[in-house]
Amino acid sequence: MRRELAYLMDILSAADELARFVADTNEVHFMGNKPQQSFVFHRLVVIGEAANSIPRELQARHPQVPWARLVALRNRLVHAYFDLDLPLLWNLASTQVTELHDQVAAVIRAEFPGAIEDAP
Repeated sequence: MRRELAYLMDILSAADELARFVADTNEVHFMGNKPQQSFVFHRLVVIGEAANSIPRELQARHPQVPWARLVALRNRLVHAYFDLDLPLLWNLASTQVTELHDQVAAVIRAEFPGAIEDAP
């Protein structure tokens, strides 16, 4: 069984990948590019799946992370993939993953000191 740190690192990694992705493209290009949409879709699913695997006790200690919203997003993506809101996906990838990254990095620093380096 995977440990909590591995799931938190999965969230961190997917958020990093999304942040790098949006730095290299724009919304107009994203809207017409199925491979880019798939990339964002998959990373958001990974984030939601990993969030769902975080024990409720750990989630309760860190309510600043929107755990339930992440899981709900994953469920929506997986079960209603045929009706994706592409502007919403773009918004999440371009504006909200940086905050999520910072929130999850703070959780890792609090729960697993030394697991990641403190970066400016």
